[in-house]
Amino acid sequence: MVSFADYPEIQADRTAPAAAIDFLGFTVFLRAINHRRDAFAAGRAERLERRQVARELSMFSDRELSELGFSRADLGSIEAGSYRR
Repeated sequence: MVSFADYPEIQADRTAPAAAIDFLGFTVFLRAINHRRDAFAAGRAERLERRQVARELSMFSDRELSELGFSRADLGSIEAGSYRR
């Protein structure tokens, strides 16, 4: 039978499963997956916000848009996130 005493790098306490996972490299892998998921969610939230802004600006008249410094042709680039003044 194998015991934790045979492996001094793994402590025989409640953190032993986490230490074993770290030993196998799964923690790094899971952190990378979580980072990618968080980046995807942040990008999606940003795209939804830009789409909402473009939708609201599309309700303005051409005169109101020009007072704000935009034209109707700018709305697509605002939604795509590529608009520059």
